[in-house]
Amino acid sequence: MAYKVDTIDSKLIEEVKLSIEHGNHQALKKMIDDLRPADVADLIEYLDPEERLFIFNLLEPEGAGDVFVEIEPPVKGMILKDLDNQAISDIIQELDSDDAADLVGDLPAERAREIIEAVGHDISQELKKLLPYPEDTAGGIMALEFVAVKADSTVQDAIETIRKKRKEVENLYYLWVVDDFGRLTGLIALQDLVLESPGIKISTIMNPEVISVDVYTDQEEVAGLVKKYDLVSIPVVDADHRLVGRITYDDIIDVMEEEADEDITLMAGVIYQEIGEESSLKISRARLPWLIVGLFGGLIAAMVINRFESCLEKIIALSFFFPVIMAMGGNTGTQAATIVVRGLATGDIGLMNIGRRLWVEMRAGVINGIICGIILGLISGYWLSDYWLGSILFLSLVLIIVNSSIIGSAIPLGLKRLNIDPALATGPFVTTINDILGLLIYLVLVNLFLKFTVS
Repeated sequence: MAYKVDTIDSKLIEEVKLSIEHGNHQALKKMIDDLRPADVADLIEYLDPEERLFIFNLLEPEGAGDVFVEIEPPVKGMILKDLDNQAISDIIQELDSDDAADLVGDLPAERAREIIEAVGHDISQELKKLLPYPEDTAGGIMALEFVAVKADSTVQDAIETIRKKRKEVENLYYLWVVDDFGRLTGLIALQDLVLESPGIKISTIMNPEVISVDVYTDQEEVAGLVKKYDLVSIPVVDADHRLVGRITYDDIIDVMEEEADEDITLMAGVIYQEIGEESSLKISRARLPWLIVGLFGGLIAAMVINRFESCLEKIIALSFFFPVIMAMGGNTGTQAATIVVRGLATGDIGLMNIGRRLWVEMRAGVINGIICGIILGLISGYWLSDYWLGSILFLSLVLIIVNSSIIGSAIPLGLKRLNIDPALATGPFVTTINDILGLLIYLVLVNLFLKFTVS
């Protein structure tokens, strides 16, 4: 995932566009060579489709591969459409196995088959191993490049193995130890290896307590393990506990960002979409379903208001405070839901302490409700010269904020209990429920107030 940095400014973009317009390859090459791959990816994302392809065609296969993995998925897909099979094959041969599999996985099935046939035999076999795994599992994000040694080998043997694979394996932190059947039995940190005597057996210095994941482990669970145990890479094993790959911290960072993006968009009531998506139709399709859910929720709220039409006719001033009531309930529910969803995702909040979490949120709601209620009650009482009405607004806001706190935290916890993604509960669902209950609380109290004052 690329990040916008100060290196890419409007002046540079203008210079690049001008050089493309005049076909100045030499000037463009000089500008691109001065940038890191991630910055070139940013630059490409700022350009029009034709300009993107022009820049990409200037890159050597190795450089193109480094840039390609940094480009946002929607832009990446548009570039892939315009590149021929040979160009894609050249790029794939420069990528790590996991990045190569991701690239091929983004292609239409027929074209993917053509690319697999076009690349070398070794790369083709790697792709065939990785592509069957779902993209959101450990197998889908693992790389096949790793260093493994047997327990009965020596430190010197291990060092020689590292030297042989130095070009193949990047970001090497651990050596995995396997038995004669390739099953994972331990690990040894690189720094520990170089400190030992060459003749020492690996079995005597390895750590047998190695944390690993199955190929079908969900990527979010993998990220949780890496975070919990402060790992820089984690081995991946098959059903027979044979070592088949590894996942490094850079892939985990991508997973964390992807999961966070997904949760945030779902919480906002948007079916997950890429931030860089440029298709209006796809963006509309992602957002429309939940807008319709919110629309029907609003109609239910309108029915609640209609039910109390008579009391609203008596005190039109009450309608002044609908925006306040709705906003405070919605904000409170969103705050509570956001904390709970985030806590569930990071493992800081679990299903074992649901009662405790609800109790904490209710107490926080009472405190916030009383403070905000006093402010609203005093201001409205002074404004309308009616402190009885101000007291009703005070009590309404306290109950609404407490209710929203409980709803906002209870729904994600409940869905988690049902093995449903908690992020789906927020946004339209929590907001709509809070709107309906908030209006109901407010209008019931106002109705009681009017009956009391009339009598």
